[in-house]
Amino acid sequence: MFGTATVLNKHVVTYYRCSLCGFIQTEKPYWLEEAYATAITNTDIGLVRRNVSMSRVCEAVILLMFDANGAFLDYGGGYGMLTRMMRDRGFDFFRFDAWAPNLFAADFECVKGRRYELVTAFEVFEHLAEPRSELEAMLTYSRNVLFSTRLIPDRAPPIAQWWYYSPEHGQHVSFYSRKALEAIAGDFGLYFQSDGRSVHLFSERKIGTALFAAASVVSRVAPWLFSPLRVRLRKRDLLNDDYFQVTGKKP
Repeated sequence: MFGTATVLNKHVVTYYRCSLCGFIQTEKPYWLEEAYATAITNTDIGLVRRNVSMSRVCEAVILLMFDANGAFLDYGGGYGMLTRMMRDRGFDFFRFDAWAPNLFAADFECVKGRRYELVTAFEVFEHLAEPRSELEAMLTYSRNVLFSTRLIPDRAPPIAQWWYYSPEHGQHVSFYSRKALEAIAGDFGLYFQSDGRSVHLFSERKIGTALFAAASVVSRVAPWLFSPLRVRLRKRDLLNDDYFQVTGKKP
């Protein structure tokens, strides 16, 4: 046992920590239906800024490491904001989420059985009660998964001393150390890269550490550096194309 916390201000819940890899997880989360009565918790006030930031990271990773003309899937994509933002950048993105309504990309839902160049899953892994089975589901769409989740600090903080546990809304149930993510990648025959903090990649081919670090850093501090590459690849926004597809009108 790692500790206990009061989840949703009413349920006393036990958290467990793996002695081998440091992975932390709650007991079986019987409260999830209650926690997801509102799919996006009202304490997630960073949702818009996170989507802006992740869209830049996503664009950088795709331009440097993947086929920018492929199709992409945002898994656990919430209201569809990232999908819409990436389509506005010229990337053929689609969205899947089992809990949230698709408000911003309603006509660009996941196509069952389709393979994608890359799956993104930003702020999803900490919500997974069964991470391995959920990752298996993601891998049916692509063997490349770009995702974000905060790594547990080297010395795992008590539940009351780390905001990311977030027992007040009850949606965060799994927490990962770098060692845990490396073990998961190995079990699925994947390579693993991380910025050491919150952005990570499972991939079917080896990606250089320096390249991944560059994509992560540059996307945050100087995203304009990727403009020449976008021009060379002739990436233009899909807004007009999407409008005519959604409305059925002709250009």
